[in-house]
Amino acid sequence: MNTPEPIRVLIVDDSRIFRRMMQSVLEEIPGVEVVGSVFSGESALEFIAKSPPDLVTLDIAMPGINGLDTLREISKRNVQAKPLPPVDTILVSALTKAGSVIAVESLQLGALDFVCKPNASSEAANRDELHRSMEQKLAVVRQRRFGMRRHGRPEVNPRPTATATATMPRRHEHCRAIAIGTSTGGPEALGLLLPSLVPRCHAPIFIVQHILDGLSGYLAESLSRKCGRHVVEAEHDLVVQPSGIYLAKSGHHMVVRVDDGVARIGLLDSPPEIGCRPAVNVFLRSAAIVYGSRLVTAILTGMGEDGADGARIVKRAGGYVIAQDEASSVVWGMPRAATNSGAVDQVLPLSKISDRLVGLVTAGATL
Repeated sequence: MNTPEPIRVLIVDDSRIFRRMMQSVLEEIPGVEVVGSVFSGESALEFIAKSPPDLVTLDIAMPGINGLDTLREISKRNVQAKPLPPVDTILVSALTKAGSVIAVESLQLGALDFVCKPNASSEAANRDELHRSMEQKLAVVRQRRFGMRRHGRPEVNPRPTATATATMPRRHEHCRAIAIGTSTGGPEALGLLLPSLVPRCHAPIFIVQHILDGLSGYLAESLSRKCGRHVVEAEHDLVVQPSGIYLAKSGHHMVVRVDDGVARIGLLDSPPEIGCRPAVNVFLRSAAIVYGSRLVTAILTGMGEDGADGARIVKRAGGYVIAQDEASSVVWGMPRAATNSGAVDQVLPLSKISDRLVGLVTAGATL
């Protein structure tokens, strides 16, 4: 078996001390090569123009061109350089209130992920924390760049299955809902999907996005501005409104249940599932009970396999499952796992998912 080429990393930070720490940490991680270490956004863009790395670790607060503006320029470069591989970016910053807002914006601009600068009581503890964080993020980069060479492409059925049609019960206008599960690349995908979906959809939309603790509220605010309707960060015992949009709260599992004929959201602090809390699987299990065959599910870009088991449960209940395709996914992990589970009715590019969701929820007959 051929060993994959190392991931080539450029470190960008105006602190020489932090650059040195980051380089030391990265050099300890197998399959990583640090190809540069620069102090400014201007220097980073010059380096990328001459010798594009695979990954940039990018500080947010820098003099001159800050991290967010540097990210915008990298995103432009990625579009213009197609079909060459993109330069992936991981934002690195302290998670202050301002940093949280910028972190969400960066994820919606296409940053692959976000890492908090460690703030422990000792340098050794800071190094350990940074090492753990970067190992996790580099696993995402590896799957993004090399995963499909190992897994290949599954065979999928692009049309609704006979089982889905046969199990459809009598339609009921009030038993319709959309569930969306996503992880890496999700904030950007949601920022593109919801503005097209929300104005045409009059069913509740539930979103489970894997995101750092403390960031879900900022993501909800940002998505609200983008789609023109209030996106609610889920709270326990919240009554589900017919056209409500609910984003799972980071650090908690979201479920939906029926009490005295009223659908309500619940938050659970039970252990993570497949390393995730909130977990898509946890929500889909509850939603399949409440909505049954009237549940439409979309599994979008993301690392790992969360959502695959939930998709099978939705399918057994007679619901409909869509997976985002590989070409439009940042990481084709979650959609691939759902597709390989046999539960997916259609694999679609992100640009086609909104129309399909609207058609399924409003027409029903196409199920």
